[in-house]
Amino acid sequence: MKLLIKIFFQTTCIILLVSSGIFLYTTYCWKNQSIQNINSYESSIFRINILQFENKTSLSENQKQNADNEMRPQIVTYAFRQVFHDSAVLYLDGKMTYNGTVYEFDVKKLRELCASKANMVDHGSNSDGHGPMISQINGRTLLLFYYGNVNMGYQIVTYKDITDVIEKSHLLFFQTGGFTLSLIVVMGIILYLSLRKITAPLTSLREATLLVSEGIYDFKVPSEGNTELAQVGATFNFMTGKIKEQIESLSNINRTQKQLIGSLAHELKTPMTAIIGYADTLLTVRLTPERQEKALIYIENECRRLSRLSMKMLELTGLYEASEDSFNPVEIQVDNFLKEVKELIDCRLQEKNISLDVFCEPKELVKKFDQDLMISVVTNLIDNAVKASRKESKIVLEATPDHLMVQDFGKGIPKEDLEMVTEPFYMVDKSRSRAKGSVGLGLSLCHKIIELHDFQLKIESNQGKGTTVSVFW
Repeated sequence: MKLLIKIFFQTTCIILLVSSGIFLYTTYCWKNQSIQNINSYESSIFRINILQFENKTSLSENQKQNADNEMRPQIVTYAFRQVFHDSAVLYLDGKMTYNGTVYEFDVKKLRELCASKANMVDHGSNSDGHGPMISQINGRTLLLFYYGNVNMGYQIVTYKDITDVIEKSHLLFFQTGGFTLSLIVVMGIILYLSLRKITAPLTSLREATLLVSEGIYDFKVPSEGNTELAQVGATFNFMTGKIKEQIESLSNINRTQKQLIGSLAHELKTPMTAIIGYADTLLTVRLTPERQEKALIYIENECRRLSRLSMKMLELTGLYEASEDSFNPVEIQVDNFLKEVKELIDCRLQEKNISLDVFCEPKELVKKFDQDLMISVVTNLIDNAVKASRKESKIVLEATPDHLMVQDFGKGIPKEDLEMVTEPFYMVDKSRSRAKGSVGLGLSLCHKIIELHDFQLKIESNQGKGTTVSVFW
């Protein structure tokens, strides 16, 4: 708004100065031109009257000798009245002889002004005169004309009242001034509205920057048109869009990092439990060399799987720049895959004395998937089934050409929670799950791996009767 006010006042001042200058100059020129026209007209008439007057007062040598001094004033006055009528004053020998006007003039001062002007009109060595002189007399503005003849001893003063011209120039001044002022007001309003519309993008830009500083990036500034301000608005909108994308990307990375930590912790539990179980068995139980070797092989395989699993988790969360062949599904014999899963989860099943019934129909069933990731899926599903099952119950692990299924007969999942169980960190029974060390990432991880394989996940559950989780190939 400060920029708008500055531009408005500066532009208004410039318009005011320019219009005032033009207005004053125009009024001044009109006034001078009017006076000059009057002067030109009256000067020509004055010269003609002077010539007529001199012709009438000129005498021959015999007439001059016969005319006495008493007749001379009468002759001159008579000739003066015939030529000038009642619009002039006649002075003989420095004295006013006839005054047909309502004014009295200082002829001596007029004579001095006449002598001091450089533009004196030369009428011969025996006369002097001067063009118009403006004077204020009795509240009126008069244009005075002076003529004097030294030899004849007379002086003539005539005038033209230009008061009306001066008053009209003053009236014109006020009328033009009022019109100019009204025009400035109208132009000022139009200018203000125009500048306000032009600078509106800057106001919107200022509001947008305040919103951006508060973390709001959905605000859009006007960017219509091809003006520079519109281009600035479009650039600002592009910038906020990019900032929003970057922040969302950082938020996703942060969320992925959080899921990574939770997922790794979750996934480490099952293999570490198996490793600890086999290690305890090696330490506390005397085993035959064959069983010892088998236990060590399981420990080695689980450790290698943990290493591979860590890489897979990094790939799933997008925090590791995997090579092109890092996810490479291969043909797997499903029956052998299920037996391997059963051996890996055996320690977990023994904790609650739960039996795992494994079925694969047909026995020669082959499917294409990433073995390490699918082991993670199945062990997670069985681990969840163990948590939901009572002691000495059973879990069914079944594979068919259509699907892979894990079924338990435990407490089940409420209907209102079925749609949410695959969300990260979502737990049906939060208090009991926390007590058991769960963080709610098992099914989320399974869902992501299944999507990676382009498989489909379906969960069916009845409270008090159990849950069936199916992966459709």
